[in-house]
Amino acid sequence: MEDPLLKMIRQSLLETLVEALDRRRDDKIDRISILPQSVLLHILSLLDFKEAAATSVLSTSWRDLFLQLPNILLVFDTNGNPSDNPRLFHIFTLFANRVFRERNPEASIKLLHVSVRNYTKRMEEDYRSLLMSVAAAVSTHKVHQFSLDLGTYSSSTKASSIVLPPAMFRSETLTSLLLTLFVGWDVPENVWLPNLRDAHFLPYRLMHENSIQRFLDGCPRLEKLMFCIRLITWKVKTKVKTLRMSSSTLKVLGVTWDLIDETEMSIAVKSESLESLTLCLRGGHKVNVDAPNLKSFDISGHVRELNIIQGFPSIDEAEIDVAYTFQASDLDNIYSRSEKASTFLRALGNVRLLRISEPIMKVLYLSTSAMPTFRNMYKIKLIPHYCDDFPRDRIEQVLFDLFENCPNLQVLSFDKINVFNDYNNSGDVDFEPVFPIRMVQNLKKLKIAHFKGREGEYKLVEYFMNNGESLEIVSVRKDGWKAITREQQKRILSLRAEKRVRIYLGKNLIL
Repeated sequence: MEDPLLKMIRQSLLETLVEALDRRRDDKIDRISILPQSVLLHILSLLDFKEAAATSVLSTSWRDLFLQLPNILLVFDTNGNPSDNPRLFHIFTLFANRVFRERNPEASIKLLHVSVRNYTKRMEEDYRSLLMSVAAAVSTHKVHQFSLDLGTYSSSTKASSIVLPPAMFRSETLTSLLLTLFVGWDVPENVWLPNLRDAHFLPYRLMHENSIQRFLDGCPRLEKLMFCIRLITWKVKTKVKTLRMSSSTLKVLGVTWDLIDETEMSIAVKSESLESLTLCLRGGHKVNVDAPNLKSFDISGHVRELNIIQGFPSIDEAEIDVAYTFQASDLDNIYSRSEKASTFLRALGNVRLLRISEPIMKVLYLSTSAMPTFRNMYKIKLIPHYCDDFPRDRIEQVLFDLFENCPNLQVLSFDKINVFNDYNNSGDVDFEPVFPIRMVQNLKKLKIAHFKGREGEYKLVEYFMNNGESLEIVSVRKDGWKAITREQQKRILSLRAEKRVRIYLGKNLIL
């Protein structure tokens, strides 16, 4: 929703321009047009691009002024009669072509954003014309940030892919690229974006194994790449079995693989410059990571095998939410994966912040390897992905072993406390087999999100209050914007056991 203040400012500015036009007609003096162009462009920058274009009717001196604005936002999104879309889109395309054709190519474009919704087959010719104009602008004008959003095809459209003009991937000035295309497209063979730093492909249908690597090879300064591989139509299946990514400059990489295939797929990442890696995977994957300088690693979804080539000596934080037993064929296969999961955990020996869910604990329980010692670990967060089919006592044993091997742990965070489903109603609760007293005594901060007010949650807070000799902060929050009720506040405050602990209930500090 638009900011009311910004809307009021724009409306006031438009009224001022109209009044100025009326005065010019009366006194024959165009007082606004004699202002310096830099001032006029600043005034126009406060308007939407469509509104700025409308000022071209004020006078001949204003006719092409909007063409020099640093931000060009071309948006086609109609809510009227769909039968009018082809005619309106034709007008839109003519306007866009004029913007690119008549703009001074030496005037740099800070942001070029093109968005087209409600596509139909009858718009195809203008659609291609628009893409050619946009590609020519990216290639020949000094564009710094480029965003292309082609929305969704209508259900009556059979096309499942488009051809992006190769010129769209050749620019000496482009630093940021965002492609939101809900149809299939492919990276051209000759990519040359020497100054590109940031790229997002959301979503993206992987056409062949070399697509992403070809893009990386043409971006010698790329630092951040995020893309989501998914099926655009259920009738199209990827034939790619291995996705290889190698870069000497990449610092941040995020891959979402939203496909499930019965055959094994492999993802291989190699980069000495990589600092942050996020993998969200559906379907069983074999993952190989060769990134010795990685500082942050998040992986979720389904994994058959995860190999760390050189270990993670510099890793600072990790999130592990993977199901190693996905599509496991037999018990031998499960035990084999358990040992590999344990090997992977040992590679995280220097991690300081760990977010972990129960699926990984499930295979760690089955492993014969001992839990490694995490001497640098200062925070653990239990994330809400639970194994309802796995006995609670086994999960609790893994947690106990983990906490026992984190001698310097200071912060423990629960996104939800469903990990103790058995204790949610009432009854005596023994938390010591889960949370070692030594760990609780050294803990400085306890955080609980999504608080439900169940008996087990109060018991948990009380356990840490009674045994946390070093405890300084307890933070309790409910779902979303819901506030902690007065009765719940009183119950939590009564558990302090006369200790000087700062208690945050929601966003409020209660001493």
